[in-house]
Amino acid sequence: MPSRSSTDWIVHGLLRLMAANYRWRPRLREYLKSRDGWMNFTVGVRTRNDSVRQSIHFFDGAARVRREIPDDADCVLQFKNDAVVKKMLNLAPEEVMNLLLQNELSLRGNLSTLSKFNFLLSVLLEKKHRRLRTRRRVAVQSGGAAADAQGPAKLAERKKSPLVGAKEAGAPWLDDPYLSRFTLDDFPRLREFLDIHLTQKPEICAERAVLLTEWRRANGHDVAGAGEPWPPVVRQARALKHILENKQPLIRKNDLLAGTTTTKEIGVVLYPETHAGMIWGELLSVPERALNPYDVSDETRRALHFDVLPYWEKRNIREWVRQTAGEPLCQQLDERFAVYFLWKTVAVSHTIPDFPKLLRLGAEGIVADLHAEAAKTPPDAEEKRQQLEAMEIALAGLVAYADNLAAQARRDAEAETDPRRKDELLALAEMCAHAPRRPARTLHEAINALWIAWIALHMENTNAGLSLGRLDQTLQPFFAADMAKLGDAAAREQCIARAIELAGCLYLRCTDHLPLVPDIGNFLFGGSSSDQAVTLGGLRPDGGDAVNDMTYVFLKVTELLNIRDPNVNARFAPGVNTDGYLKRLCEVNYLTAATPSMHNDRAVLAALAEFHYPPEHARDWSATGCVEPTISGRHIGHTNCMMMNMVAALEMALHNGRHPLMDWSFGPRTGDVENGGLATFEDFFAAFAAQFRMLIEQSCAYNNLLGEAHGRLRPTPLLSSLIAGCAASGRDASRGGASYNTSGAACIGLADVVDSLMAIKMLVYDRRKISLAELRRATMANFAGDPALLALIRSRAPKFGSGDPDAAAMADRVARFTHDCYAAQPHYRGGRYTSGFWSMSNHVAFGRLTGALPSGRLAGKPFTPGLTPQPLASDNLLDPIRDVAGLDPKNLTNNIAFNVKVVPGAHDGRRQAVEHIFHYVKTYFEMGGMQMQLNVVSSAILRDAMDHPENYRNLLVRISGYNAYFVTLNRDMQRELIERAEYGIS
Repeated sequence: MPSRSSTDWIVHGLLRLMAANYRWRPRLREYLKSRDGWMNFTVGVRTRNDSVRQSIHFFDGAARVRREIPDDADCVLQFKNDAVVKKMLNLAPEEVMNLLLQNELSLRGNLSTLSKFNFLLSVLLEKKHRRLRTRRRVAVQSGGAAADAQGPAKLAERKKSPLVGAKEAGAPWLDDPYLSRFTLDDFPRLREFLDIHLTQKPEICAERAVLLTEWRRANGHDVAGAGEPWPPVVRQARALKHILENKQPLIRKNDLLAGTTTTKEIGVVLYPETHAGMIWGELLSVPERALNPYDVSDETRRALHFDVLPYWEKRNIREWVRQTAGEPLCQQLDERFAVYFLWKTVAVSHTIPDFPKLLRLGAEGIVADLHAEAAKTPPDAEEKRQQLEAMEIALAGLVAYADNLAAQARRDAEAETDPRRKDELLALAEMCAHAPRRPARTLHEAINALWIAWIALHMENTNAGLSLGRLDQTLQPFFAADMAKLGDAAAREQCIARAIELAGCLYLRCTDHLPLVPDIGNFLFGGSSSDQAVTLGGLRPDGGDAVNDMTYVFLKVTELLNIRDPNVNARFAPGVNTDGYLKRLCEVNYLTAATPSMHNDRAVLAALAEFHYPPEHARDWSATGCVEPTISGRHIGHTNCMMMNMVAALEMALHNGRHPLMDWSFGPRTGDVENGGLATFEDFFAAFAAQFRMLIEQSCAYNNLLGEAHGRLRPTPLLSSLIAGCAASGRDASRGGASYNTSGAACIGLADVVDSLMAIKMLVYDRRKISLAELRRATMANFAGDPALLALIRSRAPKFGSGDPDAAAMADRVARFTHDCYAAQPHYRGGRYTSGFWSMSNHVAFGRLTGALPSGRLAGKPFTPGLTPQPLASDNLLDPIRDVAGLDPKNLTNNIAFNVKVVPGAHDGRRQAVEHIFHYVKTYFEMGGMQMQLNVVSSAILRDAMDHPENYRNLLVRISGYNAYFVTLNRDMQRELIERAEYGIS
């Protein structure tokens, strides 16, 4: 064993100081005792070569330090070397987690325990850490001259001269489907709510976590009070009912919809059974962090530290896998963040509930169907009987919450002095009492019932990617019925305006909550909200044109509010939907600078063909989370079960199964480059494929384990009541009860992999300009001292998106291999794995964890977003359009994100700019392109926003599948957006 270093003595002394403080200072000692008793745990600290090796052991209110790390330590922090240990001593606790992203630190054991330890450190060193955070905030603030001082004025200028749409058969109630006569000034209520959204600081809300913990502690986690094992789905239903019955029934001042996700104006929801433990270490620091801070009250802080988080520390999804599977390799890889990241540690909520069913039948009608199913269920079919019982209990909780809201609306009305508002509250009381208990009768009642159900679903399952589906199809019958009752034009005009206002209230209600993002998340997926996808347009189940009045209403609201969430996705069916509709999509993109995302129905349906869905079901697909297709109301696809770093496999092929940044050999031995291995390009491709297959197999193995954990610990009976197949099969959605079951991966770095493969093929094997070993050494040196090689790669190597047919064929080959490899994996719900090529913002995070590539990309730089070609590929937009559109959609079963930054000409007006964008998008779709998302903003404006964020509070940008406010992004993500290829379209 190596000798101990001087750093070891420093760590030993500091840990002893910590132990003494917590042993002898009563104010600190109280932090060691939770509602369930003393917090007993051990944390180890070591370096890779054991030059530092210490542990601190907390037991029954005391703490002592050991010079060894016991085998049963709850978590062990392993630092790269002594220098990183010293670096850690000058970091605030939340920044220690960011060392994981640099792979200067790795963790074995319970992440929640590490977070708890960080919290205890933050309590002890609060003043020092506050100074550190102040320095960090100053470091990330920028200044300097404006890059485009006229940026805000240029964006505001776009709102002038609105386009007027021609009347369409599918939207019979709108003479001008673009609704060009309406502006935000016509809706002061929406303007007020929008201002709150953009200015109110979010606050962590413990309500759900406290209620869940309260019920679990009183009724048992695994065993019920009578000593019998809990049927998991019944336990979950009863806990959910308790939450909904006891949740505060709040109605926001002046709102037209009843209910709030949290008790805060904008609340951060906590799910302690999955990932809430990640925020433990930041309970003191999160209000002051540099990016996306949250307020947290002393009451909430105490409730979490002393009650909620200790209870769930070893009872969460991640720890179930660790305890039952023995911390398998697949889990260890996930917790290093460098090769893949599994969302199932957080949620399985990426799906579309059957809202039309709820609005058509009401909860009572669904319960009647459950009773009919129970009547024909054999007495010995215990699992099915438990499932049906649980769904009924969950629906009773939904109705109870609605009834509480009705009572609250009546109380608020009694106290209201404004007659107009009193009438609104009384109307809300009547609506809440009727729906969702019974079928909805009006558009207002339908939207209100949908919102109440949305809250209840988020009390059951994590607010990450659960999506609203085809709201225009769901709500059009109610709008049409309301309009048909009115006999004069003035009344119908009021009805249209009220529809816009109601849809706007729904959008802004969806902003009343945020997902919990620890500071490390600001670098993994910074700026992301809950990604509640709305899908508009496309085809009806019978194949007809689905664009209707409510399609245009939602597009108008998207234009007026210009907010990041809901994440609006628009389907376009070539030859069925009109050019007028596509132009309106392009106009809204022009006005908002980033939304909606646009999808080609023809390509998406071709991608879904292999699953043999009935045509009427396939045509009813909706985007989920970011861009992923889900069969509405019938499908548990968990379409973002994992984020996969494809480039890691390429690096490991160059290093014979070793990941260079992690300095860890865990892949197959596929050939030693330095000793003449991989003699042909096909040998190298086979090595890449073997490493990639191993990563896919490991990630799917972990996903399957996490899926089993959800089925045992966290079933979803309310969601299951709104997913076809669960009642008939008698299985929860988390256990394969849905009609259709898949899990979807987001594969990141396709263009970077393809460009690297093409550079290797040309330089090493075809033209023999350099050996593979020499190229490998050049990448390891980040091309330092070899500018000629770097210039040659960048200027001469074929690139995806350049129009080179060989590069395009290579992209198809890699996509096909990815699809086939995922499709071959076993699936815990009996379904299939799908593969897509979009990245959220992980193309930036994974890029930070990757060295230089044979493509010429330098170490630490972002990958391209989604499957977007790199900026050097072409200065002509038609080249990337042609290459991306040419990909075989059969290999893209989880969709793609093709990001295009376009800038209208300096003298283009609104009409000209929209026409130019329209022709590019239509050309791409006619060539077979699947999806396109735009950033209609110049790099100059983005640089100005980087330096002057106060002028751009709601500058919307499209990352890769989701929208974000540019000024909330970390600097790396901002730079990546600025550096994307920019195409003039005049």
